[in-house]
Amino acid sequence: MKKWQKLLISGASLTLASTLLVACGSNDKKEETASSSDDKTIKLWVPTDSKDSYKDIVAQFEKDSGYKVKVIESEDPKAQEKIKKDASTAADVFSLPHDQLGQLVESGVIQEIPEEYASEIAATATDQAIAGAQYNGKTYAFPFGIESQVLFYNKEKLSEEDVKSYETITSKATFGETFKQMNAYATGPLFMSVGDTLFGENGEDVSGTNWGNEAGVSVLKWIADQNNNSGFVNLDASNVMSSFGEGTVAAIETGPWNYQAAQEAIGADNLGIAVYPMINIGGQDVQQKAFLGVKLYAVNQAPAKGDTKRIAASYQLASYLTNAESQANQFETRTIIPANKEVQASEVVQNHDLAQAVIKMGSSTDYTVVMPKLSQMGTFWTESAAILSDTYNGKIPESDYLSKLQQFDKDLAATE
Repeated sequence: MKKWQKLLISGASLTLASTLLVACGSNDKKEETASSSDDKTIKLWVPTDSKDSYKDIVAQFEKDSGYKVKVIESEDPKAQEKIKKDASTAADVFSLPHDQLGQLVESGVIQEIPEEYASEIAATATDQAIAGAQYNGKTYAFPFGIESQVLFYNKEKLSEEDVKSYETITSKATFGETFKQMNAYATGPLFMSVGDTLFGENGEDVSGTNWGNEAGVSVLKWIADQNNNSGFVNLDASNVMSSFGEGTVAAIETGPWNYQAAQEAIGADNLGIAVYPMINIGGQDVQQKAFLGVKLYAVNQAPAKGDTKRIAASYQLASYLTNAESQANQFETRTIIPANKEVQASEVVQNHDLAQAVIKMGSSTDYTVVMPKLSQMGTFWTESAAILSDTYNGKIPESDYLSKLQQFDKDLAATE
């Protein structure tokens, strides 16, 4: 593995102080002086079970910067909740899933990152990862990983050619998914597969959802039809992997978080991994899409209380945690698929089946849709899951599909 170039703190990076002071909303020089002299510790929240993997990069940052870092493991999905509860006592630097970015920006918790870092991200990260780190066209966080669901399949039951088509999978073997209790994260992107949008083309238009059309109706018809598909097996969240291991299903769609479990279920040699298949909806063969998630680090300026040097160092720490060297390490130690183009091109990543499937899924809008960051996603998860589940369970007659979807579009647009 090549030694990745480290980003070293320079005097130039600390000249950001004049602009950062404005960004953090304090012009109190006494407060700045007191904070600077009394607090040379940056609080860092890293993902659960990842503290050891950041040990070396944190030590390098401490050596280069003169700051100490207090590392605390924290659940990413709760980042927004914890930060907004009391930003002043939360972490200076924290990890988060990108779909929380919009609410944190809107609430004023995080600010646009300094231009030097935004430019570096634009030069080194993939387009989809950059989109995940931006809101309203501005960069607010540092991407360090991407994740997407992919297809896991049993090589003893299906070939590499078979899994290119959903119809082939379900005619030659079996496919399993949770439809009675629908997972909108997994199934919702079917609407984008047929050309509909969720909150517009860029995921930031509150009134930009258009599922209430014939294409959307064709998706609901397809979901209902799976009741009559002998190759489709309804599962529940508790038995997906056991069914895969027992051979009840030969293919499932899941993400990197289940990679080890899938290997254990059917054996590493039998586990095949591929991008999503083509699927026939409404008589048209379309590429099935998934949501793309982007893993981020962001800076919360509030704990620094106007100390611009600490704020500048916090941005530099976020840069260290997401630089090429750190992303390479996160892949090797935790199988976090890198967002950095250079690391993606490295031999170890190129030779990894899971990484290649996720990277291909995340390389183009043909395969994935960057999950929207709007607060209205809360309404989306609840209402879409209800419509999708009720369709599969026969609670919505086909004659009502269009009106249900049209009302869904209106409900999302009206959500505050």
